[in-house]
Amino acid sequence: MKRLVQWLHRLEDSVLVLLLLAMIILAGYDILARSIFGGGVSWIPPLLRVMVLWIGLLGALLATRSREHISIDLISKLG
Repeated sequence: MKRLVQWLHRLEDSVLVLLLLAMIILAGYDILARSIFGGGVSWIPPLLRVMVLWIGLLGALLATRSREHISIDLISKLG
């Protein structure tokens, strides 16, 4: 079971890295296309917006897994 969890963590990390790399490449291509050719690819900006949401979701998953997420500890402060 521990091996399966480690494999799943590696898969999640790999997806996060590949998604970020794809975003950087697509954004760079779109910037160059707009600068050089006077117009970019019409489907890249909406795709980048969706990819930002997935990066946020996977980043929160990673932060929660490593216990580095933002925690609000209000109940223990009041008690």
